[in-house]
Amino acid sequence: MTFRRLSPEALLARLEQPEPLLLLDVRRPGSLQKQPFGISGAIPVVLKPSGSELPDIEREREIAVYCLCAGQASSTRVAQWLIEAGYQRVSVLEGGLPAWRAANLPIWQVVMPPDLRWAPLESLLPTEVASGASTALIAERAFLSGVPLPTRRDMAVLFVDMVDSTRLLAVHAPEAVLALVQAFMEVVVQVAVQHCGDVHDFEGDGAMLYFSDVADALPAAFELRRHLLRARSSDARLPLARIALDTGPLVIGYVGTRERRGLCFVGPSINIAARVLKQAPPGGIVATARVIRQGRYSAPDCVERFARMPNRLRLKGFDQTQPVYLSLPAADDLGLSPGGPDEECEAESPAS
Repeated sequence: MTFRRLSPEALLARLEQPEPLLLLDVRRPGSLQKQPFGISGAIPVVLKPSGSELPDIEREREIAVYCLCAGQASSTRVAQWLIEAGYQRVSVLEGGLPAWRAANLPIWQVVMPPDLRWAPLESLLPTEVASGASTALIAERAFLSGVPLPTRRDMAVLFVDMVDSTRLLAVHAPEAVLALVQAFMEVVVQVAVQHCGDVHDFEGDGAMLYFSDVADALPAAFELRRHLLRARSSDARLPLARIALDTGPLVIGYVGTRERRGLCFVGPSINIAARVLKQAPPGGIVATARVIRQGRYSAPDCVERFARMPNRLRLKGFDQTQPVYLSLPAADDLGLSPGGPDEECEAESPAS
């Protein structure tokens, strides 16, 4: 069984019917305080690193889910959980709340009803599913569910790697190095999922992440740095990280054979972000002008942390030079803001 996708107009028509529909508004922690608005009648479902809850109602009742990002990653996760929990009629709003707003449909304050019964996610899902529920987000089931491949889509990409990780093998056993890489990548995956993104690939001591837009990628970059710095304060063996971001059109499709194939992302932004990553100092985040330009509207608090690097970069394989922006860690990057992922940029001071 799978979920359906509804256009904003189709969802509006369904909401106007007399049969009750449970509408779920999927959010990250802190979002209700910052943006307490959504579709009229929607009930907020807060995604947490652990301890998320879902409504526990009749499995025959129809449920529609939407999230605050256009990529539908978070709403897709919740829809999959609902289906795995036994709900039989589940839909996802295509394009999320941005599509609803673009259709000029009304926005209301989202409130938590006092009489709805909730249950821990782990208690609703089968054991084999619940054990991986917090990170069960893959491209084929989220951004690309039901989309014929290959397809072209504007997305933001983020590269992260461990600085000077080769020195680890000189002083630690391979088993110890693997454990450090695992600790590093656990943080990477958790942050990606909590910001409506996913990890496309692990390559040695680094990873490529992708997001539906800069609005999710920029806050993810800052929280990723902060969590990794905090992990390093607990285990000094962990190397510092560096992060790079770019955005643009990607062609997404499968490569390989029927017996063994993988998802492939092709586009200039991937090559640019990978090359720009080398310009980031330990603990630094570098972003292209495209990221900064889009972020001024969608994540202005994060953009304030960047300063333009003095020299434009000439990247191998590209004719034009690239302006690049850098954010260095602030003193409070060793701590986490109490509001969670949605507030991490507000707590930080602008870069000088």
